[in-house]
Amino acid sequence: MIEEISPMAGSAGVVTEGTRRRSRWWLIAKTENGRTKFLTTARDEASRETLPVFGYEEEAEMFLHLGDYGDSWSVRESSSGEIISVLCGPCSGTEGVALDPLPGMVADGTLRLVWLRRENFLARLLGHPR
Repeated sequence: MIEEISPMAGSAGVVTEGTRRRSRWWLIAKTENGRTKFLTTARDEASRETLPVFGYEEEAEMFLHLGDYGDSWSVRESSSGEIISVLCGPCSGTEGVALDPLPGMVADGTLRLVWLRRENFLARLLGHPR
């Protein structure tokens, strides 16, 4: 999660008074045919894909275990820069990100409670809150 205390953001990604940016995130990924694939899920029945992003390794592991995704997926630590690359590269078609979701949130329609538009999340990571 991005922990913002005040709107005073530093330039060039530098943490300044009033703002703390998370430098480590966790994604769920697997390697197929030498390429890394990132786990995505639907926000709801009518939407495009959503990238689950976790603030803590244990939350990602719990999501993976309780979601019964199988042995080919694993938790992967990622930097903010890698998250930006993933959202602009292999997951550029995703509609948004879900921050620390629980596995049942898609089925019960509550994923929208932890969901952010892809562009807004990227802006936050780049230090340009919308």
